Amino acid sequence: MAAFLSSPFYMLLLTVLACCFGGLLTLWSQNPHLDPSIVSESCTSGLSWAISLKPTEVKGSEDGQTDRKTLDILAREVASAAGMESRGQIGQLAGHYLLVLPCVNKHEGMQEEKRRQANHYLSQHPAVQWHSEQQLLRRAKRSIHFNDPKYPKQWHLHNDHNLGMDINVTGLWERNITGAGVTVVVVDDGVQHTLQDIQPNYSPEGSYDLNSDDPDPMPHPDANNDNHHGTRCAGEIAAAPNNSFCAVGVAYGSRVAGIRVLDGPLTDSMEAIAFNKHYQINDIYSCSWGPDDDGRTVDGPHPLGKAALQHGVIAGRRGFGSIFVVASGNGGRSKDNCNYDGYANSIYTVTIGAVDENGRMPFYAEECASMLAVTFSSGDRMLRSIVTSDWDFQKGTGCTDGHTGTSAAAPLAAGMVALMLQVRPCLTWRDIQHIIVFTATKYDDVQADWETNGAGFHHSHQHGFGLLNAWRLVNAAKTWQSVPNLLSFQSPVLKDGRRILMTPSQLQASWTVTLEDLQQSGMQTLEHVAVTLTLTHPRRGDVEILLLCPSGMSSLIGARRILDTDSSGLTDWTFSTVRCWGEAANGTYTLVLRDVGVGLPRGTLRQWRVTLYGSSWSSEDVQDKQRLVEDAMGGKYLDSNFTLPCPPGLKIPEVLDSTLTTNSLKSLLLLGCFALFWSLYYTLEIAFAQLTCRRRHDHRHFEEGLTTELERSSQVPDWPDQVDEKAPFICQDIRQEVSS
Repeated sequence: MAAFLSSPFYMLLLTVLACCFGGLLTLWSQNPHLDPSIVSESCTSGLSWAISLKPTEVKGSEDGQTDRKTLDILAREVASAAGMESRGQIGQLAGHYLLVLPCVNKHEGMQEEKRRQANHYLSQHPAVQWHSEQQLLRRAKRSIHFNDPKYPKQWHLHNDHNLGMDINVTGLWERNITGAGVTVVVVDDGVQHTLQDIQPNYSPEGSYDLNSDDPDPMPHPDANNDNHHGTRCAGEIAAAPNNSFCAVGVAYGSRVAGIRVLDGPLTDSMEAIAFNKHYQINDIYSCSWGPDDDGRTVDGPHPLGKAALQHGVIAGRRGFGSIFVVASGNGGRSKDNCNYDGYANSIYTVTIGAVDENGRMPFYAEECASMLAVTFSSGDRMLRSIVTSDWDFQKGTGCTDGHTGTSAAAPLAAGMVALMLQVRPCLTWRDIQHIIVFTATKYDDVQADWETNGAGFHHSHQHGFGLLNAWRLVNAAKTWQSVPNLLSFQSPVLKDGRRILMTPSQLQASWTVTLEDLQQSGMQTLEHVAVTLTLTHPRRGDVEILLLCPSGMSSLIGARRILDTDSSGLTDWTFSTVRCWGEAANGTYTLVLRDVGVGLPRGTLRQWRVTLYGSSWSSEDVQDKQRLVEDAMGGKYLDSNFTLPCPPGLKIPEVLDSTLTTNSLKSLLLLGCFALFWSLYYTLEIAFAQLTCRRRHDHRHFEEGLTTELERSSQVPDWPDQVDEKAPFICQDIRQEVSS
């Protein structure tokens, strides 16, 4: 042992240990962030003070202007005298420093003594203008937590399993963007507004029942138990959060109204009334319905419905225009196409398709050239559907996880539009369409035929301009300057009369518009392009129709439909496309028709015309707008007080509804009949009572008269006078008995 202690190895070991211990002490003394418990368990840190120094107390400073270096030295002197350390200036606050007690005995009494001494010293020091002991502050991350039991299953709002496959809305909720101040009306089979998920946000002012002609859109139970459709859509939009029931709406701060119109016979006039009902109260009309999705129907709004849509975008919402969100249809299994649906084909609507939770086109979804965008809904049986509110009539429970189809996609889009209108209420109906075009996201899908048009926008017949992203929509809306006025230019009716050739041959017809032609209208770039045509064919579904814009961008505006065996052809049917959005309007438009059936050519193109819709924006303006939109995607405008002024809008009076509806008149009629019956009954009772009392009175006096005559035959009583005096009192008593 002695030999070991005297050996060079032992001396080397002592040297290494001494160096390590000395280095540790040196490191701790030079690094204030090092935990003192590493050195000693008898003391702890955590006491610190912020101080503000008086520059006038610095030597050589008379004007209060002192450089940073001098203040640093003063702070260290103050700290050293107080037994503390200076951690330097606090951020960019000149003259403000953080002082820390490096080691405080863990004993509670010792800590309090150190705290008292430090506070006393700093309060007495002439160079310390202000001091404050630093306390731990509690701050909560602004994350969203709901107690609604089905919220974790609302994958379309927050998809934890397949990241990116949701509408990207939670960041908006964290910034209190919930659709506040916006009303969405569900035009459908009714809304059960008494549900606890619907009632807090229900708008009776925006609601009506056109089937029963009264103000209450409550759905009526039916034999098929399927009048829950509108209630489910309403829950997707505005289901109330944190009520420990069911789920959460995408715009849970918005108000939701209902117009009941699909639970009974529907006429063109009823549809027109629905599209403009309470259009100064309701901002967005969510319509998850349309013609039959059977692959053979060609139908849409009739004259009154078309006029109401046009009137809504002009005069609705104080002149900014009602927003009509429509579902593209569920006829995919029947190979239907939404260009044969006049609602999805209209320039006045926002046409929304569906994708499943993997971003794929579901089996039921339809394709068309007029589709603006898609959002989430159900897929095949192995994939999840949409969780939302449900009615509690018949077999309903008030909640469902089985809402499906494009019927579920359209309300999600309507809710996202509500979020946009909260941050920018004066967005016009065309602003909404533009922002969707500019912000929808392209993504990989082997089924999609993505093409890039001449303005740089991606579009596919399956997904429109892409997937709706709430974050992108709202950030773009926050900084969006309204588009110029809508302009249009129409070709003359172009007569033809040629045969529609069998594929691979084809019939082509062209029309050219020059810059000089467009000069008077002022149009430069396109939005919608519409083609109205008349053709004959013994099997309408065998005709395939394409439109080529001047850039070469092609649109399949009339797809083949194998189930459409109609022999009446098409008469003045209008197809539309959005695939040329943002492109230059001038150039040659080419219509291509081909017969993809079998046998000899049998169809004829009778006539056609083209209508261009666009604005005075130049191609450079469109590109500048694209750059501005992308610049806003980081959220810097949402996180600031940035705001653009909004014009006040027009003062358009709401049409006053008659206070006497059909049901009210029926009730009043029944009440009047009852009152008449009771009046007649009361009158007859009084009459019979009067007759009875007079008979009794006459009989009594007759008996009295006979008795008197026998006793005093010489004296005759004055009977009429006695009757006149007593009869009124007797009959009055009887009337009182009758009335009681």
